[in-house]
Amino acid sequence: MRKLYILAVLVLFLGGYGLSVYRMETVLAEGKTILLALAPVDPRAPLMGDYMALRYVVNNDIRKALARRAAQSAGQKAAQMNAENGASEAGASDRAINGGGTDGSASSPTASANSRNTHDESRNAEGFAVLRITKDPVPHTASFVRLDDGSPLQADEFLLAYRLRGYEVLTAATAFFFQEGTAHQYTGAKFGVFKLAPDGKTLLVGLR
Repeated sequence: MRKLYILAVLVLFLGGYGLSVYRMETVLAEGKTILLALAPVDPRAPLMGDYMALRYVVNNDIRKALARRAAQSAGQKAAQMNAENGASEAGASDRAINGGGTDGSASSPTASANSRNTHDESRNAEGFAVLRITKDPVPHTASFVRLDDGSPLQADEFLLAYRLRGYEVLTAATAFFFQEGTAHQYTGAKFGVFKLAPDGKTLLVGLR
């Protein structure tokens, strides 16, 4: 029985690995080529061992857009709460005039907890950004357009998946590995070259 269990686990593992390799090969063969502009990295150690740490301009664009959206949402909630509080105070005044009173209860602990949960979740969000393929400064360059809002995409637009972890936006590979002794070939790179998968994820294939 134990041998059958081990065999089943091995088959599942190899099957999953084979499927992963097949998907990667499909993306390499059929995926759209895009270039993401590199952002400056820590000048003290851009090259560490046999790999280069990578950052992307689009990550900063997405983070700023998320901050604007969060600020707008917070403003709308504040306006709504002010309106509701105004209505509550008006109702309390009417009850006091008519001989009633207010319950003097504090804000709901559940509401406060929900507010914290929303804040925490917003720091671990996942979503899509809309990017556009341009020829500036080089062909296949992708530039940020907006956060995905469900509206139809234009012919030159595509979705790029992102993850928000704390205050850091992640969209693509954070490191590029190369053969020992070839670091000088990549120190002047301006773009990461990627193949785009249908789910908005990317596969790093080189630097340019």
